[in-house]
Amino acid sequence: MSPLTVGTALSQSGMYALQGRQALQGLSLWVEETNQQGGLFVPELQHPVSLRLLACDDRSRRAEVESLVEQLITQEHVDFLIGPYGSGLAWAGARIAEAHGKLLWNHGGSSDAILGQGFRWVVTLPTPASRYFAGVFPCLSAFTSPGDCVAIIQRPQGTFATAVALGARQEAEAHGFKTLPPFFYPDAPERFPSLAQNVAAVKPAIMLGVGRYRDDVNLVRALAEAGLEVGALVLVATPMHAFREDLGTLAQGCIGPSQWEPHAQGTPDVGPTSTEFVERFRGRFGETPDYPAAQAYAAGLVLQQCVGLAGTCSDAALREAAYQLDCRTFYGRFRMDSTAGVQQGHEMVLVQWQAGTKRLIWPTAIADAAPLFPKTSAR
Repeated sequence: MSPLTVGTALSQSGMYALQGRQALQGLSLWVEETNQQGGLFVPELQHPVSLRLLACDDRSRRAEVESLVEQLITQEHVDFLIGPYGSGLAWAGARIAEAHGKLLWNHGGSSDAILGQGFRWVVTLPTPASRYFAGVFPCLSAFTSPGDCVAIIQRPQGTFATAVALGARQEAEAHGFKTLPPFFYPDAPERFPSLAQNVAAVKPAIMLGVGRYRDDVNLVRALAEAGLEVGALVLVATPMHAFREDLGTLAQGCIGPSQWEPHAQGTPDVGPTSTEFVERFRGRFGETPDYPAAQAYAAGLVLQQCVGLAGTCSDAALREAAYQLDCRTFYGRFRMDSTAGVQQGHEMVLVQWQAGTKRLIWPTAIADAAPLFPKTSAR
């Protein structure tokens, strides 16, 4: 029997190349390991079927995603469609999949706008973007006081940044913080020193940044080069190992929300443990995986469970199975709201770079270190 085709558009170039490359590695590892175990078992066939991965570089462009997803559905007739990394790209892919009634397994787009569209043919794994910074305020409550200021720096456009910023503002105000008018990341690198001066001048207790990876890195450098002190610097880019590699000691004290960390999840009832996944990933690719790799691999595990539950590879049956599924992988719990399609089972964690090591600081029940506050100055 011919292999079942797993098709995907993932950035191997452009602004999301770092995350897209890891996501492709995670997905590739799942396909390889599934085939090593004999293939994907399909109950209606009563035997396993091998998988073939067809991956295309979307170059971090929405137009490329739309074209590639269209091709994967109408020309390649892929059996399973895995979404791209990045909320804007995932939204573009979901729109095309929706038009064809093709189920898209969304591991890399957490924007609430994807859910707000009412897409019926999307299965989402990550925690929604509006919840990204929810843990920051209870985590840092011991170091702050009611009425302290929170500064939010975001990209001026994009559904992901907008959702994260709006959610952060609501959470901050609910915890008694004063939120300042928004600051926006500039497009020109030479304007970051001015941004750093303007934000630091209002003396926020907590500074939140939600931009592209390079935006967050440039902000850290600009603050350090100007010798500006901050209380807490919380950035979406922080959990990536590349963040520490690019910034060196400047990463010290930076906090960030993560969809997955190896030591954050309990015992899975599906697939490998986090330790096993990390070891296998390192053995295959020679590097440590970050959350983009974990969530792409986990998408494969969830897909696999849905095939077993549905008994078939039919998109309609798999969609219904996804709404019924409640399981835990090394990535965390998977449970979707059957009405809105919101991922309700998965939970975010907070990490902080301390002495060159990424430490888990929230939730406190699973933390392996206390938060450092304020962020130490390193130049």
